[in-house]
Amino acid sequence: MKDGLWLADAAFRYGDLWVIRETELHVPPGRTLIVTGDNGVGKSTLATMLAARLGITRVIATDVIRQVLRAFFSREFMPVVHYSAFEAGKAVDRLFVDPREDPDILGFSRQARSVATGVDAIVERACLERTPMVLEGIHLVPGALRSEQRDRCIAVEAVISVSDEELHRSHFSMRGGHRPAERYLDRFSQIRKLQDHLVAQAREQGVAVIENDSVDRALPRLMDLVLDSVSRVSESDAR
Repeated sequence: MKDGLWLADAAFRYGDLWVIRETELHVPPGRTLIVTGDNGVGKSTLATMLAARLGITRVIATDVIRQVLRAFFSREFMPVVHYSAFEAGKAVDRLFVDPREDPDILGFSRQARSVATGVDAIVERACLERTPMVLEGIHLVPGALRSEQRDRCIAVEAVISVSDEELHRSHFSMRGGHRPAERYLDRFSQIRKLQDHLVAQAREQGVAVIENDSVDRALPRLMDLVLDSVSRVSESDAR
């Protein structure tokens, strides 16, 4: 009996996946999948794998937007975008900050707001062109997408997290090149702080938090979020 139920559910999910890949949904148009999370939690890997499973060819990282801002605005004019998210507190002038505020969170929040302008433009174009897209990056703070864009797109949001500190720390051990592990490990407390902040924002906004203790478990959870969203839209269209 259990096998029969599992097969029925698998068939149902396959039908939803076919709808995503082979048909255009009518209301609301477009699909924007938003995958956020801290450094080293595997969000880029999961976002790329999710896009491949869904046949989506456009995957955009918010750090690319930050790099564009760095090219156009000097450190003197917009200092916050010239730091990594976990180092953005360095751009905060503590003389003009309420001592009760955390400079690391404040710097990150300012950086996320700066990047949000580019994110908004990209999502707007995707909605207009009905282009499926996966957006990934730490700057995608839960709840930041404008309500009118949510009405026009299928926006599926998820925050990826790694609760186990040692597992999270181990994700940096293989990094090298222009992103050496030591740089991240030296700021690991700030990285963990940003994760706590994003998870808290997700809870407050009702955004799904997916534990990435294993890609084999986390990816199906992401897929389920997308398929559930498609099912709700399909049911709405049928009424």
